Amino acid sequence: MKVTFEKTVLEDVINDAMCAVSEKNTIPAIEGIYFNAEESGKCVMTSFDTEKGFQSTVECTTERPGRYVINASKLSKIVKLMPDSDVTINVSENKLATITGGRAKFELHALSGDDFPSIPMLSGETGFKIEASVLKKLISQVFFAVAVNDQRPMLCGAYFEILEGKLRVVSCDGNRLALREKDCSIENISTEEGEENVSFIVPGKALSQIMKLITDKEDIVTIYLTRKHVIFKFENKVFFSRLIDSKYIDYERVIPKTAKTVVRGSRTSIISALERASLVTEDRALGQAKSCVKCEFTGDVIRVSSSSVTGSVYDEVAIDMEGDDLLIGFNCRYLIDAFRSADSENVKITLNNPLMSIIIEPDGESEDGEKYLYMVSPVKMN
Repeated sequence: MKVTFEKTVLEDVINDAMCAVSEKNTIPAIEGIYFNAEESGKCVMTSFDTEKGFQSTVECTTERPGRYVINASKLSKIVKLMPDSDVTINVSENKLATITGGRAKFELHALSGDDFPSIPMLSGETGFKIEASVLKKLISQVFFAVAVNDQRPMLCGAYFEILEGKLRVVSCDGNRLALREKDCSIENISTEEGEENVSFIVPGKALSQIMKLITDKEDIVTIYLTRKHVIFKFENKVFFSRLIDSKYIDYERVIPKTAKTVVRGSRTSIISALERASLVTEDRALGQAKSCVKCEFTGDVIRVSSSSVTGSVYDEVAIDMEGDDLLIGFNCRYLIDAFRSADSENVKITLNNPLMSIIIEPDGESEDGEKYLYMVSPVKMN
């Protein structure tokens, strides 16, 4: 195999492909990028760690077609430091890859393309199209509540649900719940009838990579579903991941439907007060655990306070309140994450008692059909 690429193009694709490269694995092939150079002047580059994968078709000059795997980490460092010129990769029959650019020359050992694991079929009968910017925004606004190492596998991903032209994305880590819903120009491309309503769970590790892969260049993302995988297709690249094969929790049941106290206020003012409180709550001096932030809803203010072994903080935020006064404690960081992800200037906060979760919603109807709900569980106060 002998192919020549533009350096910037090759570097960009390698950086994207690193999202699905395995590290410290017993299978050397999945620590590399699979090059399938065709006579047509295109090279298909693939990475696959057996859970998630990436594939892109790259324009190149093909002098000799072939299929080989080259270690991704080493190749990435080499191409990054190459002179600003075309980069040629020449793999001999004895699997020695020579990488040249300008006067620089490197040699790496390659593997046969036959050693690379088979990837799933990158198409499906069920699928839909959505604006890339909408998808990225929805994922970013629920990602903070995806569990990392929970024994309940469904919580380690985000739940996607398509209902009559609306896309809803939900995440929950046991302490907080995030829900975003938006009217989208979803173009259904399913071939079977009755597939308008679709639901699936995408792992958190895959979600973080999708947010990185979606750039301003992409306008539309096509999403295909198979029995075990979800496939995201962009203009010239494909990202795929194994789905979490589990039924999602009945999240609607855990959301409180009544409220004894309803508060309306400025989101930015509340965030500012909580960030000041976090200087005390997140202080780990003398080995002390994090302290909680106390929020006292009374009259026309929220009294925000906290104390630790190193100091204390007190602040007030002006609000409009209806209902009973209430003193409740929270993990400060959890509360900040929720308010930051709520993107309306004014928010509505509903509460019941010191042991029930707080609900954060927009104050008023959104003009673009967007809806959000964030729920944060309280903590016991000393």
